[in-house]
Amino acid sequence: MQLTYNAHSCFALRHDDQTLVIDPYDQTVGYKLASRPAQVTLVSHDHFDHNCTRAVSGRTSVVRSGAPRHEGEIYIRGVMADHDAEGGALYGKVTLFCWSWGGLRFCHLSDLGQRMNKELLAEIGPVDVLFVPTGGGGYTLGPAEAWEAIGLLKPALAIPMHYRTPFLNRALFPELQPLEAFADKRVERLGGPELDLKDVTPGAATRVVSLAHFF
Repeated sequence: MQLTYNAHSCFALRHDDQTLVIDPYDQTVGYKLASRPAQVTLVSHDHFDHNCTRAVSGRTSVVRSGAPRHEGEIYIRGVMADHDAEGGALYGKVTLFCWSWGGLRFCHLSDLGQRMNKELLAEIGPVDVLFVPTGGGGYTLGPAEAWEAIGLLKPALAIPMHYRTPFLNRALFPELQPLEAFADKRVERLGGPELDLKDVTPGAATRVVSLAHFF
């Protein structure tokens, strides 16, 4: 299974001739996003930096709700959570998509703004590959809360996302923190956007990997 980080909170997964894309963004965010085919597109919430389905070419099944469903070999379900620390009063709700595919359990924390609690942990369940926002700034979990979520969920692999880069439109996200605010010696920096997940072992000690690169 091949994982590609497109930028911001958008990832693509390819396995057995099927492609899944989650949270494609509008290019006003500051990054280019080439139009590519995917059989499944997950949209965690309807903000412009997560819901640009026109960036996915061809016929795709767009999933916006958390109702459990199968898309080919992929089993998908969602957990509702708050986009902010004020119970969703500022930015509303997001869907934390959890899916099982190719023997691995994935969870994308979207723009989660509330700290992890027992209820969320129970609803999410076991995770092998975690996509976690780290930029904070009032939009999502910040660096400390992101590390806390990783420690509680204990994935075999955690990938940071939704942080500031030199290319991000700062006018749209003035308070977003850079990856450096999160990354320390525990973080492996691959320096490229792709990662083969063949070596991810469920239950293994957590490996935190940055797929940051110049977009």
